[in-house]
Amino acid sequence: MMDAGTVAALLELQSEWGVDILLDEMPHDRFAEYREQQALGSDPGDSPLAAPVRTQPMERAVAPPIRTDVATEQSVLKTLAGITTLESLAETLDQFTVCPLRATATNTVLARGPLNSHVMVIGDAPDADEDRSGFPFSGEIGGFLDKMLASIGLRREEMVLSPALPWRPPGGRPPSRAEVALCRPLLLKSIALYNPRRLVLCGGLAVRMLLGPDVKPARARGSWRNVSLAEVAGTEKPAMAMRHPSQLRAGAGARREIWDDLLLLAVTLEDIGASPDVMME
Repeated sequence: MMDAGTVAALLELQSEWGVDILLDEMPHDRFAEYREQQALGSDPGDSPLAAPVRTQPMERAVAPPIRTDVATEQSVLKTLAGITTLESLAETLDQFTVCPLRATATNTVLARGPLNSHVMVIGDAPDADEDRSGFPFSGEIGGFLDKMLASIGLRREEMVLSPALPWRPPGGRPPSRAEVALCRPLLLKSIALYNPRRLVLCGGLAVRMLLGPDVKPARARGSWRNVSLAEVAGTEKPAMAMRHPSQLRAGAGARREIWDDLLLLAVTLEDIGASPDVMME
């Protein structure tokens, strides 16, 4: 027998997974019913396992489906066309009802940082800490990022930090292709308004959204590639893929790759006149 705390935790978990209805008022032990049928000598074809018992469906609230002919990447781009300030973009996101992720997230996680910075760091979809705080790269992952930046003499205040999506998917599940397509214009518009000189893509989601859905993050590391902003600004931005800060926990090999990527970033910033102090120890 489960206690009340366990039941409450299970209900909360199911709610995060999107469970909001019951299939029937009471559970049915189909195996016991099947054994009773056999004991009575009934035809197994008439058993509940072969022919499910039909019950009266419970009344349920059904969310209207998203009309793909209306809520598309192109329609979102048209909505964003007249936005010229970060304040206007934030207001648009606050009323952005075409993406279902907004309705289930605790907070909208906006990009933060100075305009025209040297670097914009783009992570994955918000995790639980970011969802609760509304700030990108917060919590434990934020601490990892701060250590990474400090190793090459940088601070988060000097750059723009952004999630790939503004909202956390329920339960931290991977976003669907439709959700990514709806949010991609929002990310492009944010990049255009902040106007950083270069982009650092931390994690597979940011890489696929900006470099292409077929680009493998591991193969995109170690070099700069151009990201087209033609849909929102008609320009390009150099972008480099690197491991997400959470990968610092993955092992020595992952940490070595992160350090190699940080060295490339440091050398590039030095070349463009933003010399960081690299810590070699």
